[in-house]
Amino acid sequence: MTRSQILLRNQDVLAGLLFLVIAGIVAWGAHHLPMGSGVRMGPGMFPMILCGLLAFLGLLTLVEGLRSATPENATAPLAWGRMLVICGSGVFFALTLAPLGLPTAIFGTVLIAASASRQFRLVPGLGLAALAAVVGWLIFAEALGLPFRLVGPWLQFGGAA
Repeated sequence: MTRSQILLRNQDVLAGLLFLVIAGIVAWGAHHLPMGSGVRMGPGMFPMILCGLLAFLGLLTLVEGLRSATPENATAPLAWGRMLVICGSGVFFALTLAPLGLPTAIFGTVLIAASASRQFRLVPGLGLAALAAVVGWLIFAEALGLPFRLVGPWLQFGGAA
């Protein structure tokens, strides 16, 4: 295993890089907000403080990972296919929430995401998806009163719902 492969499979290196990227993205998104002063903080002060702290932690984590990277503590290669399935489940939810309704979108999203697991079995996956759909509907539509459809227009037959 080459040195670069060892570094890319070290959890501390990857976590440090992730922290630095997140801090950079949030700082870039909040850079237009006024900072204010120490006495009268503006809306940009707190995000920038958090970005600085996250970047500092990311740098510490990255340096520790670079110092301790050995073949013995390298992780297994990333399962890119499984990560794409999980990301795809989020895309599925975004694309189907309005046309199918909240419970159906949650059901499909959970089933797709669960299928990324090596231990996935269809019957327990269907049960988990159904439970998540019911709980999601009860929490977001009933308890919180958010305006989600129970049945979307793609599933309405003969003007029902």
